Amino acid sequence: MSKYDSIKTATALVSEVKANGLSMETEDICRAQDILGSAPVEELVGLANLTGPSGTRDTQSVFYMIVSRAWNWSQVVEFWNRYTNPQTEELKRNRDAYDFVVEGNKKLRAENDELKDRLAGLLEEQTDLRTRVGDAQRAAEEAEAEVVRLKAKLYDILIEGRSE
Repeated sequence: MSKYDSIKTATALVSEVKANGLSMETEDICRAQDILGSAPVEELVGLANLTGPSGTRDTQSVFYMIVSRAWNWSQVVEFWNRYTNPQTEELKRNRDAYDFVVEGNKKLRAENDELKDRLAGLLEEQTDLRTRVGDAQRAAEEAEAEVVRLKAKLYDILIEGRSE
C-alpha cells in the first residue's frame, strides 16, 4: 500500500511532495512512476516549466526531484533537453535558420549552374557569330576586289576599243 494511492494526477503528486516531501519507500516510488506514466505529456511539460519567484507556484524543482527518483537518468535528461532546456529552442531556431540557408544555397547553386550553362551557350554563339562575321568580311573583300578587277578589265576593254 502506497501513501500516493489516492493521488490521480501528476499535478496532485507534485503538490503532495511539495507539502510533505518525497517518500523513498519502494511502493511510493512505484506509484509515483505509475502516476507520471499515465499523465499527459502536456501536464508534465507544464509542471517541468513552472517556476515562480517566491517558490509558491514553483513546480519545476519538485517535478525534477520526483522524476530523478522515478525515472532512469537518461529519461530525465532527455525530458529536460526536449521540454525544459532553454537552449533547445535556440537550437531549433538555429537549425531552422541553417535549413533555410541550405535551401537558399541549393537554389542559388542551381541558378548559378543554369547561368553558367547559358553563358557557355552564349559564348559559343558569340564565337560562331565572330567566325561568320570574319567569313562575311572576307567574302565582301573578295567581292570588292573582284569588282575592282572587273572595273579595271572594263576600263582596259574601253581603252582598247577607243584606240582602234
